[in-house]
Amino acid sequence: MNDELLKEECRRVIKRIAWRLQYQAKKISARELPIIENICGQNQIFSVDSKLYVEEMLNSLPSKARFIIEQVVINGVPEEIVAKHLGISQQGVNKYKRKYLGLLRKKMGL
Repeated sequence: MNDELLKEECRRVIKRIAWRLQYQAKKISARELPIIENICGQNQIFSVDSKLYVEEMLNSLPSKARFIIEQVVINGVPEEIVAKHLGISQQGVNKYKRKYLGLLRKKMGL
């Protein structure tokens, strides 16, 4: 009987952790997706003008920031993998991402 209680408690804890991770992912995408949609437009993602605009905006960033934005935001590569590639911490990647997404947001006048 004690094992069953322990299993049930573990299930509750795991469900809570999963819920928190899902909630954090929703918050991040809600904050970042409007930027991408405003740059590209939902119906014009493949248009030449949108691609040129995105390239111009990204080229205005320093090389490390451009790489992080391209990999994490556009290509969906996890921050941990980008951090290992650059030889910095995951928190450093997150800091760069937030800082330069904010800069892009200001440049677009959002």
